[in-house]
Amino acid sequence: MELLCVLAALAVLFLFCAFLTLRCGLHSALAPLTALAIAVAWLTAAGMADVLFPGMVVLWIAFAGLGVWALAPAGGRRPDVRRLLTPGSVLFWAMSAAFAVYFSVRQPMATGYDELSLWATAVKVTKVDHRLYSTATLGTPWPVTQNPGLPLLSCFFQFLGSYADWKIYLAYDVLAFAVFAAVLGGLTFRQYRTAVPLAAACWAAPWFLTTYNHTIYLNTTYMTAYGDLSAGLVLGGAVALWLAVRRTGGPRWAVLPVLALAANIKANTFVLSLVAAGLVAVDAWLFCDGPFQKGLGRRTGFALCSFAAPLVIYYFWNIRYVSMLVAKSASEGGTGETSAPLSSVVVNGIKILLGQPVEGFYAERQPQFLQAMADMGHQFWTSDGKLSMIGQGRNVVIFVLLIFVLAVVVAGTRQLKLRIGAVGVLSLVCFGGYNLMLALSYGFIFKPAQAAGLVDYNRYIYTYYIGWFIMAMACLSLALQEQPAVRRGAVSDGPVVLLVREAPRPWSALLGQGGALLLAAAMLLRANSMVLPQLSVLGFSDSEFADRRSARQEAAWVCSYLTQQDRVFYVSQGDNGEGWFSAVFDFYPILVDYSGVGATQEGGGGTFGLAELEPEEGVKQRYYHPYTAERFDQTVRGNGCTVLFLQKIDDIFVQSYRELFTDHLACALDGGTVLYRVTDAGYEPIPMEAVQ
Repeated sequence: MELLCVLAALAVLFLFCAFLTLRCGLHSALAPLTALAIAVAWLTAAGMADVLFPGMVVLWIAFAGLGVWALAPAGGRRPDVRRLLTPGSVLFWAMSAAFAVYFSVRQPMATGYDELSLWATAVKVTKVDHRLYSTATLGTPWPVTQNPGLPLLSCFFQFLGSYADWKIYLAYDVLAFAVFAAVLGGLTFRQYRTAVPLAAACWAAPWFLTTYNHTIYLNTTYMTAYGDLSAGLVLGGAVALWLAVRRTGGPRWAVLPVLALAANIKANTFVLSLVAAGLVAVDAWLFCDGPFQKGLGRRTGFALCSFAAPLVIYYFWNIRYVSMLVAKSASEGGTGETSAPLSSVVVNGIKILLGQPVEGFYAERQPQFLQAMADMGHQFWTSDGKLSMIGQGRNVVIFVLLIFVLAVVVAGTRQLKLRIGAVGVLSLVCFGGYNLMLALSYGFIFKPAQAAGLVDYNRYIYTYYIGWFIMAMACLSLALQEQPAVRRGAVSDGPVVLLVREAPRPWSALLGQGGALLLAAAMLLRANSMVLPQLSVLGFSDSEFADRRSARQEAAWVCSYLTQQDRVFYVSQGDNGEGWFSAVFDFYPILVDYSGVGATQEGGGGTFGLAELEPEEGVKQRYYHPYTAERFDQTVRGNGCTVLFLQKIDDIFVQSYRELFTDHLACALDGGTVLYRVTDAGYEPIPMEAVQ
């Protein structure tokens, strides 16, 4: 049943793509990426206006209705549906349908810390509430201000049927396949020698540029609900789509929603949307067909619109909407603003680089900033920084630049060589700027412990590597296609400019196709040698998610004894917070309370007990909450909890709090219950048929 719901979502998406192709003139390989971006932009606006469910209904009706209209005969003539079949579009729809079937059968589940603390939880909350997760009550003390682009994309595929984790992964992969289709751009089936290796290289890229050494654990590259990989794909996808739109003569506005999507994935990758916008703007404004003055105003307007698309998203979400959420959180006793303003960080960071003095917070953090820059340089240049299947960052940069060089060599016209060269050079400059932004983040935004260990540096930097690689492949694809060329001639009444189609020279076409084939083969062989098939997304064992399925079943069993009005206080002695995050996710819409603040660690879960019983070392000591019986009871009642869920208790908990329970925990110790109701007389056991 859930598979049918997802296939319905793909059908609606197909109808809108048909409209974009048949009525708007957008190439069928480019339509999916634009359609997904339009859907996210609409749902973001609807969510911020708190009309998400009606907005989703309108979106589905509009997508389906426009598609039916586009496919219907007009003026006695049937539309040319053959335009819907191109290498890029076939790649997209075939892979999307195949992954829908595969994931519906294998049923992968959210397991990672980030998934349970944010990404997957955000989708489930949005699906259940039909409202943005940023306004939901989860028992957490901080405002959830993460950009909604990816969760809302996932909700598009969750609209019909019940919530399912695998639909999130499908949504992310559909987005990836749309980017791959854009790389193929205007290629035809006659150009299969180019299309096939380009598609294969794109498929291998997320593994190739993110995995290193010999993988002995499940590699979740195509099955992880984080934003870093998607941010890189959309960065490159926006540029790829623009190059293909210009090549195929489609509507230029189609790239604007994609640029907006690039700004709507993660706050710390907003700068990447500006990179994409800048590359699109430069190519549109500087390189024109015909005299430079011709159409200058139109090109200038489009360049400004390219920057406006991501800036509009940033302004309305990251400035207006997030400011409202932060102010609301602070007024309700939450954390409020948690980091220095980005503008101040940039200004003071540049002052430090220029040798100018800084004061206060920035003077205090200056050594951290400089050390972070040195550590990032060490990771980039030395073998300690093996962030990809070909080693450290310098190897990746050389690898990508070689693809740009190949594209320049095989390009058939002088102007195309200049355009590809400009993309390569400017993207290299932007790579330096992105590294500066990361250094500023480690220096002035992240906590000292994060900066000391360059925590998640690999995730942040491979975002750019993936996007950069996609740009290079799009340029190679463009170089191997026929191009419009300017030819100036003369007639009796004056000069004339002719636009003709020029194909790459035979030797350059052969060189480019051979280079693409060699590249794809090398990437696939390297990935296959480093990622064991049984440990990849396409070969994981049935036992891979056994623990998560067990936890999900336990949560469903416990929730059968609760009502949606209950608020659960979670107790799992020895938990490091991950169990609590899992419970928050599994129990929703029943709320699991934030489980207190420990002596050294803020967060859910942990170990509760009297101060004198605190262990000397280990996980229990690290996440210990030294609560007296009175404080424990005050925390439970003060937070409005109605039920205690004793997922795991130990001698520390029994000795510390048994007097708070009317049966002195006898029922729990005997295995008769894991739930206790909060009453005036104490915590009373809730009889349960059997503890699973």
